[in-house]
Amino acid sequence: MRLHHALPAAALLGLAGAAWAQATDFKLSGNLEVWAYGAGQTRQANSPFNPDNRIARLASTRQTVETRLNLRLRDDTTEFVLRPRLVQQHETGRDGNPDSGDAYLSQGFVRQRLTPGWTLSAGRELLTWGPANFRSPSNPLYFDAGKTAPLRDVAGVDLVRLGLTDNGWSATVARVFSDTRLADNPVQAPLTLAKFDWRGDDNQFSLIAATPVHAAPFLGAFAQQTLGDAWLLYGEAGDGQRQFALQANPGPYGVPFSTATPSARKWTALLGLSYTLENGQSLSAEYLHDEHGYSRRQAQAVFATASRLAAAYRANPHSPQAELMLRGSAQALGQAPALLGRDYLALQWQSNPQDTDPFWRVNWTHNLTDRGQQLTAYYERNLAERCSAFVVLAAQHGPHDSEAQRLWDRSLTLGVKLFLL
Repeated sequence: MRLHHALPAAALLGLAGAAWAQATDFKLSGNLEVWAYGAGQTRQANSPFNPDNRIARLASTRQTVETRLNLRLRDDTTEFVLRPRLVQQHETGRDGNPDSGDAYLSQGFVRQRLTPGWTLSAGRELLTWGPANFRSPSNPLYFDAGKTAPLRDVAGVDLVRLGLTDNGWSATVARVFSDTRLADNPVQAPLTLAKFDWRGDDNQFSLIAATPVHAAPFLGAFAQQTLGDAWLLYGEAGDGQRQFALQANPGPYGVPFSTATPSARKWTALLGLSYTLENGQSLSAEYLHDEHGYSRRQAQAVFATASRLAAAYRANPHSPQAELMLRGSAQALGQAPALLGRDYLALQWQSNPQDTDPFWRVNWTHNLTDRGQQLTAYYERNLAERCSAFVVLAAQHGPHDSEAQRLWDRSLTLGVKLFLL
């Protein structure tokens, strides 16, 4: 869908919803935002996983316009949520058509309260939980919930779910049919997810079970405890299979990589602590251990094999074997674990979310396995009543065979947000 069709279509949706709400007892709320921003990044020139940018095809610059409409219609028993998205991009520095457009539904669902304790939902809905920022190991669908990516739109999954709430207890059973736009494709086939929660005055505990997740059951748990007025202690754990488990084959001959599909059953856990200052700013520290990641020796073997393939390709990119070299590089990049390391430390410092002028957030992640680091900073300030400007800075640093050196090392994004409704 072209951009000049996007705004009128979004406006018509809002007007139709407002007219329908006036004719019924439903209450309409929502907003319409247009984000326009430009981004530039420096690629790793000698990346063994992306020789000559033939695999990842990363753009050096990108101009993006996003239209985000968020609508909510509700009465005492029924709620309807609609969040369509329209995206137009122009990219430079890579092969292929520089212009692209997309129109999709990020979320769209109906929730009906059947009785005071029972609710039924159907549609495309976001299914995340917990205060963890870096990763969510207790969630079989959203291991990376996008909390450290300030511009990312996290889409829902297509589901039908039934919920029960009784005093401090609650339970949800969902049938998930597809994962729509999730990058790691956790829903290979329709799955059933059950979540049981207990909430006290200062704590919460949850158990999660889902099957099949990559052809096997998934088990997870989540807990949090408030400590006084300012401290929050939380943790998550999950045990299950992933889509791939890639390893480098020893020796210079034969198939360079072998992939188990799905991976073996392994566990992941996160422990976090956050502190809220008197001015509303918050500090958090999280430690993650992921058994699906590589040990240092395994990571070095993968990097060495990928480097050998990339060197062979660059030496003679027009040889009959060049395509085979690229296939090996693509396998190493596309079938690698979600996180290459096993141990991570993640820190976050954020301004008061209730005070949005300005709003800022700084994230620092350290891969304890390979000593790589990533720093991301986001800053947004109002320019007018319905306009704000933002900047995103990101930098990665580490040894040549670290996760931070796989694809890129620096990026800068500048943009504005227009609040039309």
